[in-house]
Amino acid sequence: MVTLTPERARLLHEIAGLEGGKPDLGGLVDEGARARLERLRASSTPVLAARRRLAQRIRERALDQDPDAADRVKRLGLEA
Repeated sequence: MVTLTPERARLLHEIAGLEGGKPDLGGLVDEGARARLERLRASSTPVLAARRRLAQRIRERALDQDPDAADRVKRLGLEA
């Protein structure tokens, strides 16, 4: 059960106006849960550590990349 606070009622009213009908509460719960899970995963220790390592490699110009190969992938639309 969810308590319909004035703030939640305003949000639901705004969504209803934009969607043209009463919003599906189950869909909103699913969407909110996915967004929260994505945010939590993005801020997890391993992800943050990997981002820091990548940023450091970029600053040091130590990416060990083949620019010509990267350009070919970009031009041909290939997946890495």
